[in-house]
Amino acid sequence: MDKSDFKIEGYLPKIKEALISRDKNKIDALIEKIRFQISESNTEELKQAFISLWKNWFSLCAAEELEEYSEYLPDDTDLFSLKGVEDAILMLAGVYENEEDEYAILYEPIFNKIKTRDGYEAYDTLLIVLNQLFKLRKNLINSDHHPLNCKLRLDLVERLNALLMAKQKDLYNRAIEVFFAVKPYLKGRYFNLEATLDFDEELPEDFQDQSNRMKKLWKYMSNPELNNRGEFSIAKLSIYDKENIPSLNSFLYLSDYEDDWSHLLSGECGCYYLLPEIQTLRNIGYAMHNLSDHLNYSIHEVIYATKFKCELNFEIKEMEL
Repeated sequence: MDKSDFKIEGYLPKIKEALISRDKNKIDALIEKIRFQISESNTEELKQAFISLWKNWFSLCAAEELEEYSEYLPDDTDLFSLKGVEDAILMLAGVYENEEDEYAILYEPIFNKIKTRDGYEAYDTLLIVLNQLFKLRKNLINSDHHPLNCKLRLDLVERLNALLMAKQKDLYNRAIEVFFAVKPYLKGRYFNLEATLDFDEELPEDFQDQSNRMKKLWKYMSNPELNNRGEFSIAKLSIYDKENIPSLNSFLYLSDYEDDWSHLLSGECGCYYLLPEIQTLRNIGYAMHNLSDHLNYSIHEVIYATKFKCELNFEIKEMEL
């Protein structure tokens, strides 16, 4: 073991101390100090401790974000446990969707009390809390699948990327066809044509966990209203100006200087730079980067997806004279 190895291994006691203290600042400082050296370590205990640092950091960040909404969380919610986070998601989403399962039944009295006080604004806040829980769930799963633990299925990444590119092109062509069909009737009117691409709510057949619990989680996760507060989809096209129609390349975020997003396929914790294989990926589309880096989906789950839902919404109103 050379001197650099001794330096890396020397962080183990500090990591253990930080994990016990759950001090976010200490954890953050340690991650920054060793994140670019950890792959050189030969000590499995140190690698697993480093992964635990990431998981604790994500949980502590979520706890800060959720502090002002703590009354919306079920009693004894464990933000440091994937199961605890998923239980909370199932309860909150179940009530929002008017489910009658055991999760919704447990949470309903808590939410009814809040709703009595805050009215229907409580539903908006519920979505804020759900968004944070989905984000934490994604980060915990990504940490469990850190490159120090396992390898990303690049064959499935490429399959999903190809499917996304094909679905986006189909969505674009459909939207343009609808636009030109109604264009003659748009004179003197405001309009907005919006086309979105999201995952189908049915759990992918190749997904390893086919339990009813996972099917329900996937259903909620693939609902952009619940997962991303209705603000984001995997891909979205908006046409609101008759004289300025986005090109297909613009919709796909392709251009002469940026036509491959594989270098940004980093994961929330920026850990995939440790994978030399990631450099072999080519022609990764923006949607693939978007869902893995900006939306609340773990790349280790969504690579099994093969079904999608496409929606076209057209709004039109008369101009005021």
